Amino acid sequence: MLQRSLSKRNVSLISASGISASWLKPQLMRCCFIASTLVTALFIVPSAQAASCKIPKSYYKNVSCTASSSYFLAVKDFGAPVALINNQGKSLVDLSRYQKVDADRISSGLLPVMRNGHVGYLNMQGREVIPVMYDALSDGQGWARPVSEGRIVVKQGGHYGVIDTANKTIVPFSASISDIDNYRGGMARVRKNKAISWLDKNGNTKSDANSSVNNQSHVKKSAVNNVDKINSLEQKSAPASLFTTLQPRQQDGKWGFIDDNNVTMITYSFDEAREFSEGLAGVLINGEWGFINLGGELVIPFSFDSNGANTDDNYQDKPSFVFVNGKAWIGSLKNGDKMCIDKESAAVGCD
Repeated sequence: MLQRSLSKRNVSLISASGISASWLKPQLMRCCFIASTLVTALFIVPSAQAASCKIPKSYYKNVSCTASSSYFLAVKDFGAPVALINNQGKSLVDLSRYQKVDADRISSGLLPVMRNGHVGYLNMQGREVIPVMYDALSDGQGWARPVSEGRIVVKQGGHYGVIDTANKTIVPFSASISDIDNYRGGMARVRKNKAISWLDKNGNTKSDANSSVNNQSHVKKSAVNNVDKINSLEQKSAPASLFTTLQPRQQDGKWGFIDDNNVTMITYSFDEAREFSEGLAGVLINGEWGFINLGGELVIPFSFDSNGANTDDNYQDKPSFVFVNGKAWIGSLKNGDKMCIDKESAAVGCD
């Protein structure tokens, strides 16, 4: 069977050997992308945003993108922050007094910063609206959380709590809290050992998912039964508006993705975007398509020409660059045969 692929330069060229001359391009670009991602990670850059933004000209040696298309991060060779600059390359905020900044978590105009091992938040004018007084997190989500719906999950004295953007305590710091999720749809899930409850934006408890379990602790095999009850009650108590998937939306001529509560989860960086299907969404930049995951990470590089697929046609009732049963249609040959790729970006037959 012929192995074929579609590229910008060669839509229908099949070599005499029976293999497309451009079949290797997606594979090579995939390898290059992995290497470039390792370098990019040193500067804490969200990969989808990094792939789409344009670095401004400036006298800074190392400049990278941030979670906001209006701001860029200048760093030293070893990664220490230097300045936040605008799209004209002008310095807006001096960051040299901080050990770290997390440009991937700019949200609601606030940037997490670290000094002497403690965390605070700067606004885009360089003022510490949240003093550098909180503990660095170590919960697998980085050393600081972004602002979520005007609330920030922080730690103090080793205990979780929630503050607002004016540094007012919303959820008191407590040793009984083992974890707090970021707010979504006006609610945040709180874990106290195995008990789960939901807090509104004022810090009020809406339900205690573990209360009925505690009342039945004497039941035989309670350890197994309690886990089942917790899982069942957690599903019942969860607000109906919680995140399920992301939807594409256009703003100011660019496409991004929002959750079920109309909160922007992936910035408006793309010329066109497809719906998420099987965990991936096709996105277009400068005439070429690639694929991102739900975390906004570019997992299949921009290497497929937008002109290869007829917009009036479809594959299994889906448009081009949408995965169906592990395959995405990326274009057609002149003889009408459809070309597909799998989730590893390898060329496969559509049928």
